[in-house]
Amino acid sequence: MNEHSLWRISLAHRIAPAFTANPNVEACFVFGSAALGISDQYSDLELAFIWSQLPSPEQLQATAQSVEVNGWDIEPYGEAKQAWLEQFYLYGMKVEAGHWARATIDTIVMDVVERYDVAQTGLLFEKQAIASHLQRAIILYGEETIQRWQKQISPYPEELAVAMIQKHLKFRPFHGQRILAERLELPMLYENNCAIVRWLLNVLFGLNRMYHPGFKWTRFFVEEMTIKPTDFFERLERVFQSDAASGTDELRQLAEETFALVENHLPNVDLKQQRETFNRQYPTWEPHR
Repeated sequence: MNEHSLWRISLAHRIAPAFTANPNVEACFVFGSAALGISDQYSDLELAFIWSQLPSPEQLQATAQSVEVNGWDIEPYGEAKQAWLEQFYLYGMKVEAGHWARATIDTIVMDVVERYDVAQTGLLFEKQAIASHLQRAIILYGEETIQRWQKQISPYPEELAVAMIQKHLKFRPFHGQRILAERLELPMLYENNCAIVRWLLNVLFGLNRMYHPGFKWTRFFVEEMTIKPTDFFERLERVFQSDAASGTDELRQLAEETFALVENHLPNVDLKQQRETFNRQYPTWEPHR
């Protein structure tokens, strides 16, 4: 737990009572980089409030005004828009406060641990991210409520691991990356590299039975993984920092090693078709004289 995180958590203890004084608030916790203990000078403070019934924006604004915040704003949160994301500045710190109804979190937890939901919005696995936040929460209020959810999401379901891996075994023929590297088509090469890296990470989150927290602070989460290619993150950096050909070769090797890990740790997942697709070579045509 670094100094930046401790300072943000101390601010959270000062901010939370303005909300938890409301009898409809059932729980409050810190999540994000402060809860992980890795905040830096650019990090805001992320708070979650759990309500028996979701308040209106006007009710939240009145609470915010009672503690004299600056720069207040609010918007619906998430694809289902069953929550509010509130932003304001207090004590010189930007605060992002998420507000959820308890019933919404109950449903999300059940979707993840019983229905093995691997849906995503853009790059974010919203439901798994909430499970990750709950698992790593620093609880400020409503300990019993949060601990009940923590028990529900532990252990990570084996079926969810399989679903995550099967969803992301969609690698195209890697020969296409080699062609882009030879042509020095760098924008397309690196755009594809980013997609491949995300798929590898998604597979590894499933393989390590870790609820997907999103792609921020990737180094931290990769360090927590016990199942991964050797020197995984350092080699990811080489993918993007080396010349095009060397980075492409490194990425292919990382993918091959990740496939091998899946076969070793989840042998019930069939990679035969994926390997055939991944190794497919594009034809070449030479001019006829």
